[in-house]
Amino acid sequence: MQKYNEINQIDNTKRYLIDYANMKCGLIKYQSDFLDEKNLEAFYKRPEFGFPLILPEGIACFDYKKNKNKFSVNKNRFREKIFFIRKKKYKPLLNFFNYGNNFCTGPVPKKKFNKLIKKINEENIKLKNLILKLKKKNKIIGAFQTRNIPHKGHEKIIQLLLKYCDIVIVNPVIGPKKRGDVKPEILKKIYNFLIRKYYGKNVIYRPVYANMHYAGPREAIHHALIRESLGFDYFVVGRDHAGSEDVYEFNAATKMVNKFKKNFSINIITHGGSFFCKTCNKIVIKNECNKFNCKLENISGSRFRKSILNKVYFEHARKNLQNFLRKFERNLFY
Repeated sequence: MQKYNEINQIDNTKRYLIDYANMKCGLIKYQSDFLDEKNLEAFYKRPEFGFPLILPEGIACFDYKKNKNKFSVNKNRFREKIFFIRKKKYKPLLNFFNYGNNFCTGPVPKKKFNKLIKKINEENIKLKNLILKLKKKNKIIGAFQTRNIPHKGHEKIIQLLLKYCDIVIVNPVIGPKKRGDVKPEILKKIYNFLIRKYYGKNVIYRPVYANMHYAGPREAIHHALIRESLGFDYFVVGRDHAGSEDVYEFNAATKMVNKFKKNFSINIITHGGSFFCKTCNKIVIKNECNKFNCKLENISGSRFRKSILNKVYFEHARKNLQNFLRKFERNLFY
């Protein structure tokens, strides 16, 4: 538990230690080190490579004595080629350039952070070994990426994944997060509550320690590649995967992932989101209904969050789960 908490408390100034650990652990398919200018150019041209990991100058936890291959990154080009957005003041984009637009290769983490890097890798290797152990028992394993308190729409997606898999691992990306995201220790308790009550051995909660970039379609590919490296058989990508501030079209991530499906050795399931069907009076995955002209109602995650904070029951989430959440008062979100 001490290891878990220490990793959870990594702040934005140390997020590059997580990137470094992931690359050295073999989780990043197309990178073994931070990119130089030439290889960043390759990522611009190849969306199927996912999200590029590059190191800014001036990060306090790195030793820059071996600093070499310095280069600057054009913010507008990075925004267009990697984030695929027009909004110049998108907060995750601004966060990416928080240390300026000068980057480099060569620096290594200072020795005092080696133990933390080792812990990050140990936790991810434990996950990898768990998947390998289950697959040796001929189990088909799927990964469900999440960063939200689950309503019945999220549960519907888990049920979709269980149609293809023997076991679904709820596998959130754990690293520094934006304001409004659920705290990882809370997310763990919430999903373990659901597992105990409803899912049993078919669902396991086990995070992967990596960074969120909120880069929509490119990050959906990045997430899929990480799950491929971990050994998962299936990964699910849905509506507005890894987006924020409503900057992405609802189907941008699924369209891009489907375009490059042949590049993955992991099976990707895409869907158009979960909704409440007023016609059928049930939670459905888009295009699941057999009736003609069904009326679909969006299950609003932001409205669910407000309901939780205001202690008002949300109609599209389990009531006993909401009662469970009330014990945490307002200590749920960053």
